[in-house]
Amino acid sequence: MSIKKILILRRNGFGDLVVTLPMIQSLKNKYPKAKITLVGSFRGKKLIPYIDTIDNFFIIPKGNKYIQTLKVCLSLRKQKFDLAFSAKAAPQKLMNLALWLTGAKKRIAYTDNHWSSILINNPRLYKRNKNQHNALSILKIISPKFKEIPNNIYPRINAKQNSITNFKNKVDLILDSNCFNLFISISNNRKTSILTNDNLCLILNKLYKQHNNLHIIIFYIHEDIHQAQELKKSLNPTSEIVTNQGMGHFLCLLDMVDALFIGDGGLMHLAAALNKDQLVLFAKTPVEEWGPISNKAKLLIDNNDINNIPKDIINKELNLIMQKTAST
Repeated sequence: MSIKKILILRRNGFGDLVVTLPMIQSLKNKYPKAKITLVGSFRGKKLIPYIDTIDNFFIIPKGNKYIQTLKVCLSLRKQKFDLAFSAKAAPQKLMNLALWLTGAKKRIAYTDNHWSSILINNPRLYKRNKNQHNALSILKIISPKFKEIPNNIYPRINAKQNSITNFKNKVDLILDSNCFNLFISISNNRKTSILTNDNLCLILNKLYKQHNNLHIIIFYIHEDIHQAQELKKSLNPTSEIVTNQGMGHFLCLLDMVDALFIGDGGLMHLAAALNKDQLVLFAKTPVEEWGPISNKAKLLIDNNDINNIPKDIINKELNLIMQKTAST
């Protein structure tokens, strides 16, 4: 059977989309002449155009997730896909029905004993493995022979595309070319993964005593601007406050900074896909399942709140990142 059209269905946000990239790249390698179409959530739609392994995409609009997902998938029936995958690491009734509605010749997903599993004509038996990364679980939908994620299919976003590099001049105004530019974010939807301003000041001001060429990029979203302004006043190193100015600008900024110091969340997956050095502080999120897929990420963990992680350990890891970058 000649594979010409492949459909991948993946809802949810940025991080969920990034951990699907190894599957997409693996399919691209296996079927180089096939066109890959992604059906994604409105929450990930800003990132999708920057993933060059995706040939076409359709967005599930806001609203009732069942109705909107099924409407989009039914509309794709005329595309006559050869393969259709549910890029979810566990069985989902909605995904089974959605894949069936596409009319794809082979529908591939994890299944269980729910009636909707009969709609999947190429099932993958689901068995939960808490020590297995979500991306690896998704990759095994293609083939259970995968034991790890090969380096050559790690998530990657091509930072050299014009839609990203066009923002270089604007980003240059935020950075200091004579300094080590460290990106931090004071905004995170995981409240236990945000350092307090007091702790950030203690950590960054100590780091500045050790490296007087430190420049901080303080990123915030929405109502966190006042917290960002208060932090800036308390920092000894120079700093710039920046907020969301569009995905192209944001990816350009992440690509041009020297390193990131952040709490766990979707941001760490974007940084990993850009192959950036980063120190990520984890709380509650299972690292084995959701850690950034990168050889350049250092992780520190507390089971309850990242503010409990000893500051001297954080300082040591930040020093190592700065020394590593200075030597390259």
